[in-house]
Amino acid sequence: ERRWIFFLGDFAILKEFFAQKKGFWHIGRLFDALLRGFGQTVFSNNPLSGLLIIATLAVIAPGTLALSAIAGVLGLLVSVLLQEPQDNVENGLSVLNPLLVGVVSCVMIPRFYGAFDAFSLLHLLVAVIISVYLARSLGSDKFSCTAWPFNLVEFALIFALSAQNGTGVVTRSVEPMFEMHNATSETTTTDDVGFYTRNATNIDWGMVLQGSVVSLSQLYGMENIVVGSVMYLAMLLYSPTTVAFSFLGALGGTLIGLELGADHNEVYSGFWGYNSLLTGAALGGNLLVLNAHTAAATILAIIYTALLQFSIKMIFINTQLPILTLPFVIAVSMFLKLSNGKEDPMFPWPVSISSPEKQRYDYLARRAAIREVCFIRFLMLSPSSSDVKFYIRNDRG
Repeated sequence: ERRWIFFLGDFAILKEFFAQKKGFWHIGRLFDALLRGFGQTVFSNNPLSGLLIIATLAVIAPGTLALSAIAGVLGLLVSVLLQEPQDNVENGLSVLNPLLVGVVSCVMIPRFYGAFDAFSLLHLLVAVIISVYLARSLGSDKFSCTAWPFNLVEFALIFALSAQNGTGVVTRSVEPMFEMHNATSETTTTDDVGFYTRNATNIDWGMVLQGSVVSLSQLYGMENIVVGSVMYLAMLLYSPTTVAFSFLGALGGTLIGLELGADHNEVYSGFWGYNSLLTGAALGGNLLVLNAHTAAATILAIIYTALLQFSIKMIFINTQLPILTLPFVIAVSMFLKLSNGKEDPMFPWPVSISSPEKQRYDYLARRAAIREVCFIRFLMLSPSSSDVKFYIRNDRG
């Protein structure tokens, strides 16, 4: 059997270690799940990836880290009380949606409500708890709910809080056309200074590349190339395949944004890359086993995600509603329907949760074992089965 570097991929040896421990070690197991939850925001099921992201946020955005950690811990505890499936807890999936609610609310609450107070924090904590229940209700063996609970809860939270301070997000128009609606940017200005013209000859390709990198930082509420670079490194600890498809998604979404006439400032900020990035990471070996068919489907899904983002942006044009990760969850939910499950010959699901490389290896090994069993059964049922049995017995000594 192939040997894997123990701290790369999903760090399976650590999960096995905690599985054998009881009592006080349960706290360490929950902490491991929390770290994996931070990594799961970029489909990196590795506690070292999560730790690297946490360390970066502690330096760059401590406020975002604090709120997301509180939301993640609360979501994890509620998941344990609800007796969520052990695979979901130990792989950080039960932390993912609550953590996203905390991260994005750190930007959305000041924008739509005002400064944090007891009222808004109470709403946030309730939203976190609801996201856990929605994740449980939407998830099934035949459907991965991904970030649907986060999107549904965050929109409800935005409407609830905006109504409290007398503002109506649906009735407020925003100019210019491509003003920032992004749920995850703290650095976009509202004036026209520095906005780029839509003349293709003025495209700064270096900034396009930078936009593909900072797309990752947009997931944590900022436009920061250092954060984006570190998050790519965190993904690399988990899977080179995930990094490749993520960057392909970010670059593809960025280029499609340019082609659709998006403001260059938005493109360079990573706004057009983060949803397509998530789609590439999700379908490129994580939620589907990687092969030629799933790779082609992932590329098409990346394109479709960017087109969805443009469409949703046009629908929200007269409001200040953010698009959050709606393009990503819609596209991934639709493309996952290509698969009929673990036995699908073209779009197979992973046999168990690990890394894209390990999932592909396990899938191929399982197929080889099934073929061998089928071949032996065929020989046993053939007209010369007695000769075959004699041969098999002799071959086994």
